[in-house]
Formats: sequence, structure tokens, C-alpha cells
Amino acid sequence: MNMRNKRAGSMAAVLSAILLLAGCSGGGDSKGSSAGFHETGLPIVDKPISLTIAGTYDERTGTNWNELETMKEINEGTNVQIKWNLSPGTDWATKRNLIIASGDLPDVLLELSSSQVVTGGADGMFIPLEDLIGKYAPNLTDFLNKYPEVRQAITAPDGHIYSLPMANMSEYKHADGNTLWVNKEWLKKAGLEMPETTEELTKALEAFKTMDMDGDGNPNNEIPLTGVFGDSQYGFGYLFGSFNTIDETFIVQDDKVVFVRATEEFKNTVKYLHSLYEKGLIDPDSMTQNSTQLIAKVSSGKKASVGAFFAWSADQITNADYRWDYGSPMIPLAGPDGSQITPRNNLQMTPGMFVITKVNPYPEATMRWVDRAYEPEMSMKLREGPNRLKKLADGTYDTIPNPDNYTAGEWKVKETPYNDFVYGFSQEMRDKQILPKAEPGQLDPDFDEWYEALVPYMKPWVYPNIMFTDAQYKSIEQYQTDIKTYTDKMEAQWIAKGGIDEEWNTYLETLNKMGLSDYTKVYQDGYDTNKANLAK
Repeated sequence: MNMRNKRAGSMAAVLSAILLLAGCSGGGDSKGSSAGFHETGLPIVDKPISLTIAGTYDERTGTNWNELETMKEINEGTNVQIKWNLSPGTDWATKRNLIIASGDLPDVLLELSSSQVVTGGADGMFIPLEDLIGKYAPNLTDFLNKYPEVRQAITAPDGHIYSLPMANMSEYKHADGNTLWVNKEWLKKAGLEMPETTEELTKALEAFKTMDMDGDGNPNNEIPLTGVFGDSQYGFGYLFGSFNTIDETFIVQDDKVVFVRATEEFKNTVKYLHSLYEKGLIDPDSMTQNSTQLIAKVSSGKKASVGAFFAWSADQITNADYRWDYGSPMIPLAGPDGSQITPRNNLQMTPGMFVITKVNPYPEATMRWVDRAYEPEMSMKLREGPNRLKKLADGTYDTIPNPDNYTAGEWKVKETPYNDFVYGFSQEMRDKQILPKAEPGQLDPDFDEWYEALVPYMKPWVYPNIMFTDAQYKSIEQYQTDIKTYTDKMEAQWIAKGGIDEEWNTYLETLNKMGLSDYTKVYQDGYDTNKANLAK
């Protein structure tokens, strides 16, 4: 197709989108009117309508969402029927790309990247939602008014909102999901205290390597430390704080965007990791295994075979016979120069969780239906699981422990799509929960006590959750794959084989040739624009 034809095709697409949106903003198209749409109350429509929604699912929940207690409650009395087209999480990125590329759209798509939301909105594939939110989504409107940072995160640079969020605004979610767990029973056997510095961690791991910690007569089959290279939850990120940085692509310090993997702090972190690897203290499988393999490693066997590992929670993934051997997660270790930090993370949010596509004949009804998920108590059920909650006469919610035939994780996601669907969970609702208290001397990442213990070490360096322009996303795509592939390769190589000092200057020169300064500028421009918008 020549350029003139391309322009003509683009103009036709834009015109079609404008006509479609005009119909949406006019209070309902002929199909919506013929279904008997109601702006308030139930049913939402007089005649039953069907919406097709494509997304992904948690394997603990399964695909039959219409049978989940939370979805039954959302659907009840609405006359809105949902046909779910759900894919496993491992397949969803590929599946959604195929759906978008083919143009064979469902009425709603779930869990898109921010770049897909912005591009799809600009192309007219997804409809603007801000007017529909104002007219038909009072629960979501209240939530966005309470948390303007969520509204900012879902607002595209062109001023439109093309997606609805999944957002957990609990303060404890500022805590990092990656932390270090050390087997306290092994420490006792070695006559050691819980490490407080990187040097003390090294000594503990050396003891785990040389002593017969599991008591099987073989001192050579214990794994001192294991993880998953490059994984945000099970990777080595926890240790970066001991060297005054954070394991992120970009961080922000004094309003300046910094590419972490080109800093001295990154280099010092990698040198420490290599020192552990060279001594045989890091499981070599850490460089290639995935999270499933790690969980199998820390949970198999009748006795613990791993001295330390990185994860969000130990008790939910280790064997029941020794799940409490790992005690509490560790506050940041002090590094050689005394650095002892942890990131103050963005709160848990998926800005592109729910988009209404241009083929949806019932956008008003869809918005009214999905707004039911943002009702505060429903959001709590979607987030915490209805089986875990018992509402008391004073308006608080007791937490029901998991039965013996369920793990804590399975019990939490039972009867809810959990983090694969929208909700707006507030700190106010979190405060209404009567949460289990940590045992004396114990900390758990799901408890507020853990967050409070980390606050003194937190640095607000994490890049904010924002949307870029379509042009900026295209620039990011131009650089990020090659730069990430190269830096991943070099980091893994330096951890396993060393040589970072000798190769550092060449590494920096290569990054500059790959466009690092332009790549960083896109993020700096996005940050500056977002900050200016927040100040308005």
C-alpha cells in the first residue's frame, strides 16, 4: 500500500472511531436501547445481553469464573451474561498480541500493557472511558477521587482514559516483594546469629556449605543460597540495597532518571554476587532455573536442603515439615559502606486491566456492570477472597484461617479471580480487617508490622507508574530489547565468571553506542511531564 492509501485508510479508521464514540457518548446505541438499558438500579438491562471477555487466569482459580462466588454476586440481577475466554498466564502475552494484531476483538480485553492501551486507544481500537466513568461508575469515581494517583496512572497523555485499573492501595504494599529468608535452625547448628551485614551473610553461607546441616552424613549436598536470576520476586534484588541502589532498570534520584546498570553501585553489587558464586555459595542453577523449579527445590525432601533463598514468603512455598525453620524475612543487610536500603515501591496496580473495545455494542451496560467490582466490600472480596472474610456487627472483618486441605495461597484465591480482574482496594478497607498478628519475634510480608519495620530503610527511588505517549513507547521499544538483552547477558556472565572491572569501560561504551542516552531521555521526559501534570 502506498503512502496516500495508508493516509486514506487511517482517515477512514479515525472517522469510524469518531462515529462510534459519538454513539457511545450519546447515551447508548440502538442495541443498547433495544436491550432496555437503565442508568441506575437493577437490572442493568431489561433483556439479557452477552459480553465476551478475554484475559488470563490464576491456575489455583481455574477458568470457570461464572461459578466463582464473587462473580456470581457481581452478575446477580444485572441481566448481563459473561462469556469468558481465558488463557493460562504463560500464554496470555502471546494470545493478547494475536488478538490485537488480528483485529478479531472481544467486547472486553483484560490485563494489557500500558503501551498497548495507549496505542490501541490512539488507533480507535479501545474507546475512551472518562465520560462513561462519570455517568455510570459511582464506585470507581469515588475510588479515583480518593486516590488521584490512580487516575493519573490510567490517564493517557492525550487526556483520555482507555483502561480501568486493578489497584491495591494498602500502605504495606510499598514493601518490596523480594526479600531474603535464612534457615534459623541451620544458623543455630553453626553457632551463628541472624546476619545483619553482607559479610555476616557470607560467613553464614560458608558454614551452610561446609557443615552437614541436614544431618544425613553428607556435608556436600546442602545448597547455601538459591534464587532465580532476573526475577523480581525470587531474584537477587534484595542484595542491591546493601550497595546503595535498587534492582530496577531506571530509578529517580533528585528528579534525575538514572539507568541502574551503568552505575558504580550496580558494579559493586555484581562484584559481591560473584564473590559468593566463586566460593560455591550460590546455587549454579540460580542462573537458569525458573520460579517453579526454585519452589520445588526449597520444598522437596523431608528435611530442608536450602540454607537461604529469595521470595515474598517462606511459609507459603516450603514444605510444611520445615516451613517455620526460616523464621522471619530479613531487613536490609548493611553493606561494606553501611548502605542499608530497600525500595519504597509503587503500590500494587495494573493500569491496563480492563479495556472496552470498539466492537462492544453495550459500553454503558459494560461500565455499569464492571463498576460493581469497585464497590468497597466487593473489592475486598476480590482481593482477599470471600472465604477468608467474616463481617462482624461493628463493620470490621475477621480473617478465617485456611483449612488444612488448603494452602494459605489457595484459600485466598478461592472463589475470586484475584489479581486477574479489576478491583479498587483501599487502605480504609484494609484497616477494617482483623488480621492475624505476627508471633513475637516473627515478621511476615503480609503483615503491616513488616512494612513498618522497613519504613526507616525505604528510598522513594522507584520510577513512577505512568503512561507514555505513543511516540515515546515506540522509542522505548526501539532500545529496550537490545539493551536489556545485553545487560542481562553481561550481568549473568560477571556473576558466574567475574571480570566486571576489566570489562566495565567497554561495556559502557557499548551501551552508549546502543542509544542509552536517548533511551534514558525518553524516561526523563516522561517523568518530567508526569510531575508537571501532578502539580496542576
